[in-house]
Amino acid sequence: DAAFEQVAVATARWIRCDDAKKLEEFRDKNANNLALDAAGQLVYLAPTRVNLQLAQERAPAVTFMATREHAHAVAID
Repeated sequence: DAAFEQVAVATARWIRCDDAKKLEEFRDKNANNLALDAAGQLVYLAPTRVNLQLAQERAPAVTFMATREHAHAVAID
């Protein structure tokens, strides 16, 4: 059996940060709004657009991406 629960998510953004310390601070402060996607990439789940805007303003070192490149390994013979 599977159980489904409603969640309050208005939008999602993939997270990138080149500064490991800043990323760790962001993760600590926003743990309730973070998840990993199927590829193991960090995603910010914003309950409202205002919440997303505030998160972006409070973490200028963090890049919030609406899309993410998906790469496949290619074998060259």
